[in-house]
Amino acid sequence: MENIKEGMNSHKIDIGHQQLSIITQLLQMSINMRHIDEMFLWLSHSIGQRLNVPVIQFWSYQAHTTGQYSAELRVTASQNTLFPLQVVNNAQVVEIVRDLLTQQSDVSPQSVASTFSPDQADLLTRYNLHYWACLFLRSNALLPPLMNNDFTHEAIPTPLTMVISLFTQQVFDPNLLPTIKHILEHALSIAKNRGLLSNVANPPLDNPTNNQAQPSQITLNELIPHWRRQNIQALQANNPLANATPITDKQARQLYFAIDGKKSITELANIIQLDQQELNSALQFLLKGKLIQLYDPNGKVVDSLVIY
Repeated sequence: MENIKEGMNSHKIDIGHQQLSIITQLLQMSINMRHIDEMFLWLSHSIGQRLNVPVIQFWSYQAHTTGQYSAELRVTASQNTLFPLQVVNNAQVVEIVRDLLTQQSDVSPQSVASTFSPDQADLLTRYNLHYWACLFLRSNALLPPLMNNDFTHEAIPTPLTMVISLFTQQVFDPNLLPTIKHILEHALSIAKNRGLLSNVANPPLDNPTNNQAQPSQITLNELIPHWRRQNIQALQANNPLANATPITDKQARQLYFAIDGKKSITELANIIQLDQQELNSALQFLLKGKLIQLYDPNGKVVDSLVIY
């Protein structure tokens, strides 16, 4: 019994390690990415290989100038290079995904027989895909049309609405879906910081035209941190453990990966359970390393020098 518990605990720790590894590598790789679909393709393969998901698909809602909407397949990744993609890229799967995009909700893990038609379920099980689940993602960021779009369908940037479809051989680990969703949420934040997504609701980072807030108006509770666009390479160059994590301070690392450009510093501290002293230390680490930029609730840049 103890051996079983140890095995389960080691698996959980491994998932956590892979999560951090994927996010860390994405921070490096995203510097050279020019389109969001490059990020989706990289994520689909990395998640599949590191978290043992045999087949993963990224679907999005796509608007057109005609006023019509469609379900678009952004990427499909399979661990088996000989896997015929038509097994999961077909009309039956599209129909289910279209309904999920409308319902806007996750789908908990279940057998393929309980979701798909008998013919489709038989096809999936023939390729040893017995279980299926979906994650739903939504953001006010604008998702550009497909990278290889030929413009014949008049696709236009659309508020991000996505379904991530996952097929597995075995029953899902209970930590798998929360881990993947956490990775994807951070990926969207990275995409915004890299300019791969546009979001009129958020102020542009490092824009010198933004007026700085007056020191007298600054309160720690109201400040909202954003990731800076440039800094990761410089930080990793000075860190011998760069392949494991680019931020050596534990509290600073927790705070950094909790940032989403929406929550205030106090809200973030409550989520990751930092006391005031730990919070101040973590903020100082991130600010001195030029990893984050602070904004007030009105979207104005705050001079970090007036905080400490």
